[in-house]
Amino acid sequence: MKKYFKLFIALLIIGIVSCNSEKSVKETEINKIKDLETQIYNESTNSLNKKVVTNLLDAYSNYVKTFAEDSLAPEYLFKAGEIAMNSGMGNQSVFYFDKLRRNYPNYKKIPHCIFLQAFVYDSQLKNYDKAKEYYSLFLKKYPNHELAKDAKASIKNLGKSLDEIIKDFEKKDKDKK
Repeated sequence: MKKYFKLFIALLIIGIVSCNSEKSVKETEINKIKDLETQIYNESTNSLNKKVVTNLLDAYSNYVKTFAEDSLAPEYLFKAGEIAMNSGMGNQSVFYFDKLRRNYPNYKKIPHCIFLQAFVYDSQLKNYDKAKEYYSLFLKKYPNHELAKDAKASIKNLGKSLDEIIKDFEKKDKDKK
């Protein structure tokens, strides 16, 4: 009986130590991410620091891979998609948003995720067929969402230059008078 008790105590200690170890690794990763997030914008050049962007995207990816079940994982994927999008990394942005949709389908920002995928296909990748596909998917799933009007307008203006959109708007305004 003493033998089993000692074994139980040993396993309990190992379990506690490993939980604390995982907790400290998680906290270290979160702190690393927070630190990188404060460094991402270079005020002297009014731009994103590309090296920090790369490091932050890697940190987000590592966190999601290591702590996939943690509540921060989908948030970090969403942030990765936004940062990649704002850094002109269209393909990477679409990758992050797609991974988020597949792995966390109930995440609260999925509607924004789909809309942003469409936006990236439209504005950065110039893949208007894919953009229309994602705008349409967005409208089908979320017809009453706050971005629904924007999605409809974006479909109507796919592939048009800013000058063409302005001319269309002026023509419609002129026709109303």
